[in-house]
Order: sequence, then structure tokens, then C-alpha cells
Amino acid sequence: MKYLLLPFSLLLFILMTSGCTADSVEVAPPVIRPVKLLTITDINAGSIRAFPAKVAATKQANLAFRVSGHLVELSLVEGQQVNKGDVLARLDSRDAQNALLNREADYELAAADFTRKGELLRRELISAAEYDLAKAQLKSSKANLANAKDQLSYTELKAPYDGTIAKIDMDNFQMVQANQGLLVLQKNSDIDVVIQVPESLASRVTQFNPHTAFIPQVRFATNPEKAYPISLKEHATQITQGTQSYEVVFTLPRPQTMTVLPGMSAEVSLDVSVSEQSHITAVVPASSVVKRDVDGQHIVWVFGEDLGSVKQRIVTIGNVTTHGIEIIKGVNVGDQVVVAGVQYLSEDLAVKPLRWQRGV
Repeated sequence: MKYLLLPFSLLLFILMTSGCTADSVEVAPPVIRPVKLLTITDINAGSIRAFPAKVAATKQANLAFRVSGHLVELSLVEGQQVNKGDVLARLDSRDAQNALLNREADYELAAADFTRKGELLRRELISAAEYDLAKAQLKSSKANLANAKDQLSYTELKAPYDGTIAKIDMDNFQMVQANQGLLVLQKNSDIDVVIQVPESLASRVTQFNPHTAFIPQVRFATNPEKAYPISLKEHATQITQGTQSYEVVFTLPRPQTMTVLPGMSAEVSLDVSVSEQSHITAVVPASSVVKRDVDGQHIVWVFGEDLGSVKQRIVTIGNVTTHGIEIIKGVNVGDQVVVAGVQYLSEDLAVKPLRWQRGV
């Protein structure tokens, strides 16, 4: 029996060793470590806020006559363009003209009397008191004449600036009282955009971040695809009753490619980021920042998608917050930073982004 087992064992050994040749040895592929990545985004991207707005005239005047009278000329229409100095309306001026004629006559009489009294005083035929009285009467008549001229000019209503007739409140041939609103004139050159800002953002809206690249802009409801840059004009320091918000006014030149009228709807986009934080490039988890023992520099590992490997990047850090560590310099928007397992990485190590499977 012992002699039978020996050939069998020898045969089994030959069969086992014959399959382990050099050609059949397989080399295991290198293991590519998966890493969790964070893409750096613009830290101020979430600070762009949109506010509903209303268009308002930059300058608007409710025009009225300074004297009462019968309206005899009002040939304007709403929306009509007028120039500075144009006569917009006229009152019946006959009474004012008659009053002017009377004042002119009084002035001429006073001037002649003053001249005559001056000659008599020179001859010492009258007293100085009579001469002074004639002089005072001349001044009084001159003032009355100027007032009569003003009253006559008040029968014409002239445009104080170039603008558009926004509204007409009177009809021609009506009796008009002094200071009674006749029409509304709006200035043409610029327009205002008014928004209501909640008290939590009031200080940020009126104190823009000087380091941001985003310029405040407005989009009008009639053409929402086009944005126009705007500038801050004024803001209220008293809260609007019933809304707990503050009124903020922006201005811009009137667009030439579209018609924008007061009362139209618009949308204002503003950067409400805090200017003190504008120097921060990104905020990353604390696990992604490593301090090198060699030189004490802080580094992060940046994944190169084209090479499929990671490289060290020296960064300048800021404060440590509840959201992570502030990065002031060293990374750019779009960089992919490793945020987990950085202690196992080395320069140019091949890695792959960690993909979470559905249901895991």
C-alpha cells in the first residue's frame, strides 16, 4: 500500500507545479483611492438679492398759476414733450394789463413830480421834507409798477425745465384759483427706481461692497432680458409705516432703446455681501486643511481632473468659523479640494472622485 501512494503523490505534485509557470502569473492592478471633493464656488454668489421695484420720475412738479383767473389757453396733451421756457397755459390777462397801465401812469407822474421838486429845492422854494416825500412816492410807484409787471407775467405758466406732460387736471376755459394744481411735468433726462428694503438688509444695501465685481442693476418688466446699471441716489432713514421696511432710491439715465414710464414695474439686483468679508476666497471644512511639519505652511490637496491626481497647494487661512476655515489666498473658483482622508495623500497620487451609489 505504501508503494502505491508514492507514485500517486508524485503525480499530484507534478500536476500542481505545471500550472504555476511564469506566463500564468497575474500582477494585481494598483488601487486608486477614492476621495471626497469640494468644488470652490464664489462666496458672494448667494449674496445677490432681487427686489421688486417701481419706476418713478427723477424730478416731478405740480404746476399751478400764482394768481386766479379765467383759463383761456391750454392746448397740451398728456405725454407731450416740452422745453424749458415754453408757455404751457395762459389766463385772461386783460385785468392785469389794465392794472399795469395804471401803475405805469402813477410812476410817470411820480417821476415828473420828483424832477420838479428837485429843481424847486435847488432854488430853495420848497423844504427838504417836501423833496423827500416826492422821492418816497417815486420809489413806491416804481415798486407798484414792478409788482404789476409780475402779476401780468403770472398769467402765463411756463415750463421750468425740459420734460413730459404727465397729467393734466384742468380743462380749458375754466376758472382757476391761485395755487390750484393744473398739470404735472416730469423731467426727461433720468429716471428713478424705488425699492423697499427690510430692516435686516437696510445697512448693506446703502453701503455697497467696494470689492465686489457685481454692479447694481435693474431689469424692467417690458424687457426683462436687458439689465441696466444703476447708482444709489438716496435712502430713507425713517421706516415705512405698515411695512417695516426702508425706501431706497436708485437712478439711471433714461434708456434710449425702450420706453420707460413712471409707475412701471421693475426688478433691482443688488450685492448684499458684507464688505469686511470681501477678501475671503472660500470657506472649506477644517478636515481639508493640513499644516506641513517641514515649514509650517498650511496646504490643501487640489484634484486635477485632467491628470486624475492630486497636488499640494499652499494657502493663506483666515478665521476658523462654525462653517469651516476661511481661505484668503491659494485657491480659485472652480478648484476641487479634497475634504476627507487628506492624511493618506501624497504628491501626484492617482485618485478618483468618490461617487455615492443610489441607495447607499
